[in-house]
Amino acid sequence: MSHPILLQQARNLVQRIAEEIKFEHGFSSVAPSIYDTAWLALIPDKTTKQKRWLFPESFTYLLEHQSPDGGWDPLAQSSRTAKYPDALWLPDCIIHSLAALLALCRHFRLAAYQGVDLPKDALARIFRGKEFLDNKLSVWMPEVTAHFGFELLIPVLLQLLSNEGLLFDFPAKEELLVRYEKASSIDLGFLYNGPCRIPLLSLEAFIGKLDFAKIEHLVSDGGMMGSPASTAAYLIYAPNWSDKCEVFLRHVVKKGQGQGNGAVGGVFPLECFEPTWVLTALLEHGFTAENLSVDNVDSILQAVYKSLSGGVTGATHIWLPDADDTSRTLTALNLQGYHVTPQGLIDKFEVEHCFETFDDRMPNRVSSVSVNGNVLSALLHSPDPGAVTAQIEKVAQFMCSRWKATGKFEDQWNLSEYYGIMHMAQSLIHFLTKQAQGILPAVSALSHVLIHTTVPTCLREALDYLLNNQHKDGSWGELHCNEETAYAVVALANLGSHVAVDRERDGEVDLAIARGKQFLLENWVPGNPSPDRLWTGKVLHAIAYVGEAYILAALKVNRVNLAGIRRGSS
Repeated sequence: MSHPILLQQARNLVQRIAEEIKFEHGFSSVAPSIYDTAWLALIPDKTTKQKRWLFPESFTYLLEHQSPDGGWDPLAQSSRTAKYPDALWLPDCIIHSLAALLALCRHFRLAAYQGVDLPKDALARIFRGKEFLDNKLSVWMPEVTAHFGFELLIPVLLQLLSNEGLLFDFPAKEELLVRYEKASSIDLGFLYNGPCRIPLLSLEAFIGKLDFAKIEHLVSDGGMMGSPASTAAYLIYAPNWSDKCEVFLRHVVKKGQGQGNGAVGGVFPLECFEPTWVLTALLEHGFTAENLSVDNVDSILQAVYKSLSGGVTGATHIWLPDADDTSRTLTALNLQGYHVTPQGLIDKFEVEHCFETFDDRMPNRVSSVSVNGNVLSALLHSPDPGAVTAQIEKVAQFMCSRWKATGKFEDQWNLSEYYGIMHMAQSLIHFLTKQAQGILPAVSALSHVLIHTTVPTCLREALDYLLNNQHKDGSWGELHCNEETAYAVVALANLGSHVAVDRERDGEVDLAIARGKQFLLENWVPGNPSPDRLWTGKVLHAIAYVGEAYILAALKVNRVNLAGIRRGSS
């Protein structure tokens, strides 16, 4: 890809975000989810005496995406050369297929509803879907499943399907129901007592437990907690219709990645997360504001600056603030001269040994390497890094200890180990650079060991790991995919830019980067309708704009140029 084309692709991406961030209901580039789309297909239109479906186009989308084997599989496992591990793929396709089959059964039973003509083979489709799920459930193991809330979602879907006359029996069912009883026993009273900004995203998992009549106050311009599925469930089960929820869902259908075809993603909006991830990925790896359009960059940053409250923000205004989004926001702003202090970040999220993702309003605060890498970057880009040296050293020590303990990273938010390595490499290299410039005074006797031994050793081991695990085709990761390869290329370019890592291996690093870039050039399709699904949740997500930004950053980044920036930055 030529340099002008690369710049234009990045410019177009930033322009899309600058336009979409102005939408009243926000934006999200999360790829279509069969699961969430199925919930929209289940909504009856209660605003008319006629029996009809609110989103017939969503049901049509489900019909179009049922596989010949009867299931629904957004991961496209059958057509992949490098496949997702069964521990990820099985629960993913089970959750999607249960929801889609429920929609198919409901439409078959209520065939008199207007808006959709049932296909002649509807009953055969139901039987094929049932057979597909019987086969997958027979080998599924809950104990190795990492999908958020599966122990709630799957039992509820099984119960709803039993109401339609479809019963499932499988080896893990008893264990699953035990898990369900434990997970669903939480007191939901906090939802009835006032505003709630906890990113639950799965209110539909509490059907039968939750009184939907008592949560009208939770409706916002982001529907029900930024979840299309939860918003759909509210419209189905609440006694009073919510025009606000309907308007929100129509916006998601029209302006989401489905672009009106009935499909919706699993999270909407992400009006703070996506702009800040995209801008920092691009601006830190070779693109300038002039490349991207100063006006568009400024308009985006003005919007995310307004999202700060007490110096912190979240992925969307609907949810609680978190350290990850706060850090990326601060970095994006300070890269462009806003001079925002990190005091709010420190006050809210610092704990004894690191920074945690959430504050104490969340039951699970989560200690994550990638989050701490983003925190470290934010602290180093702050107006006065020397004033927060204690926090900087704490985070650096935490990341190195995690690397030493595991040899590789398992991140809470992303499947790829290279996602955590990328954030560690980028932030620790920046840490060494600032220290060498005399900006960070030592705060303890441990500082010397950290700077001269611990961090360089960690980074050299990470470099070895990256060089030793590149595939013959130039990619990285089990899936041999573009986004994961982009993470590794960005990490390598950062690691290869500092003399403290390993100057004798520059040739190897440059060759590995070149092979990684060649893989991306041969395999990446701009605007790919099926982006890599690496982000975790109740199903696996692809976040199209963020993935595209990292791929563009990987294609643009230059180890030698980064090294020059390290030497010349202040």
